[in-house]
Amino acid sequence: MLCGSEFVACSDKRATHVRWAVEIQKTGLEKRNLSDLLNGLGFKLVEGIEFPALASPEIDTCATAADAFEKAKAVRAAFKGPTQTDPEFALGSVIDYSSSPPRRHAFLEVDSCVMTMSAGNVTISISPPKGLPPAELERWTAEYEEKQYQAKLERQRSKLEPAFFSSRAAKAIELLATDGPSAEIIYKIYELAEGHPEERADFHRQFGISREQFNRFKDAVHNPSVTGDWARHAYHDTPKTLDPMTKSEAETFVRDIAAKWLRTLQTKQSQEGASND
Repeated sequence: MLCGSEFVACSDKRATHVRWAVEIQKTGLEKRNLSDLLNGLGFKLVEGIEFPALASPEIDTCATAADAFEKAKAVRAAFKGPTQTDPEFALGSVIDYSSSPPRRHAFLEVDSCVMTMSAGNVTISISPPKGLPPAELERWTAEYEEKQYQAKLERQRSKLEPAFFSSRAAKAIELLATDGPSAEIIYKIYELAEGHPEERADFHRQFGISREQFNRFKDAVHNPSVTGDWARHAYHDTPKTLDPMTKSEAETFVRDIAAKWLRTLQTKQSQEGASND
């Protein structure tokens, strides 16, 4: 609703006064799903003039509509980028609610090529117990659908939030979607999670990686004596371990580390968000 020259979003118990809001012209997500995902990134879904819009305290600090649009572009990149959470996500105009009447600022952009990836999700359908009375069946169905939604939301958030807050995470998620990854890609994913070799000891302690385990991994990804032409290096060397990982084991090892690392980024951001509330 409009109150003077300010927009008031009443989705929460506390009304939030908004100066800037950026329209979401197109989305493939349901309203609740979109709102929940935006909340995890620190944004609110509000009613715009023609389309729903996103807003946040950070966007409100922007001096110009162009600055506000740049903030919104980071949200778009998270939704449309490597996570492919919402490939249809499209921004519209920036609404300036500090003017009366509110003004819309449109920005013309040239579409860039967006890489599209697909990943299959296994869906398991569970039937309700037989013989439930209508009222209990309705309650069972509502609870089951809510559990399904929360599981889907968590899968989305597990990629979207790390990708939004960390460029390293966004790159790792992109590489994790590669079919038949090379040794270079496998090791790069590891390096993105680790951050820097100087942080290796702390990283290994945090994720329970033993020296023997890491050396078995390095034998696999580096040494052609172990994994042939798949290995990163061209020169053959004596393996450092008696039981080097196979290509499959090396990929599983890195995917497990990456999943744990992405979860820590998501947890850290959730905790920081909660402390700022």
